[in-house]
Amino acid sequence: MNQKIRIAFLFIFSFFFLSSIQGAPNELKDEVEKDREAILAMAGEYEVTFKFMETIAISKDYELKKPYLAEATEVVFVVKDSPKNIILQHVLWLEDLERVVKHWKQEWKFEDPVLYEFSGNNIWTRRELSDEEVSGTWTQKVYQVDDSPRYESYGKWSHKGGMSSWQGSKTRRPLPRREYTKRTDYEIMMAVNRHTITPSGWVHEQDNFKQVSATGEILCREVGLNDYERTDLVDFTKAKDYWRENSSYWGFVSSILDKQMENSGTTFSLHKEVDGSPLYQALFSLIKDTPDEGLRKEKAKSIILSFLK
Repeated sequence: MNQKIRIAFLFIFSFFFLSSIQGAPNELKDEVEKDREAILAMAGEYEVTFKFMETIAISKDYELKKPYLAEATEVVFVVKDSPKNIILQHVLWLEDLERVVKHWKQEWKFEDPVLYEFSGNNIWTRRELSDEEVSGTWTQKVYQVDDSPRYESYGKWSHKGGMSSWQGSKTRRPLPRREYTKRTDYEIMMAVNRHTITPSGWVHEQDNFKQVSATGEILCREVGLNDYERTDLVDFTKAKDYWRENSSYWGFVSSILDKQMENSGTTFSLHKEVDGSPLYQALFSLIKDTPDEGLRKEKAKSIILSFLK
């Protein structure tokens, strides 16, 4: 190879090499931004339908329960929006009852190597993900109405064919609130969640198995479809007022619980009740009974610590 050809070859090779290493980060940045846009698209004002149906009896002699159907109106606030961490808070507005109810919260983290899996009996176990497992994924952590943990899973967003959709890994979770006080025949829900953005809002699909933790026996399979349809026909003023007035309080509650979880080691656990009251009831009551926010936060911290096992 003569000198001129060698120089030309090296120039072409260098050009494509530099283009590839410069382009890759930009492509990744574009994908992450698409992911962020999809997550943030779940914020807004919605009419929601919750549909759950047990479809297959797995355990012998198990009888499928009647389908569950409920409707609600809900506003989803953006609590935090940073490049790799987004928090969305759901607040229900029960128009017929003129009542606001703080609902669940979802937190998204990009390539988060730590998650907590529900183990049963109000215990969550810390799990470390490998670099390979976590690469390109978003972890979704779902909190209960009192900002205590519920479940957490990880997966990748896909934006193919004009459809933005995320599917999480199979995860264990506590009984849903709709069955928490009604069912004692199972303790763990094994679930796969999918979130898909639609032209009119978004959809949360669930593929669930109801499991008896002591034996590992699966009672049945259940499918869920929660449909969030954007609306401009509902006056969410009171829900917005509630969140504006109480977001600082709930932010403080979250910080205490998150700190305790981070410092808990391999497991984090809570009592189901203290003095006959569940955590959510005790924390909700403080808003009504303790108008002074400083004192309210002080009492909230004491309550939370009393629930730690």
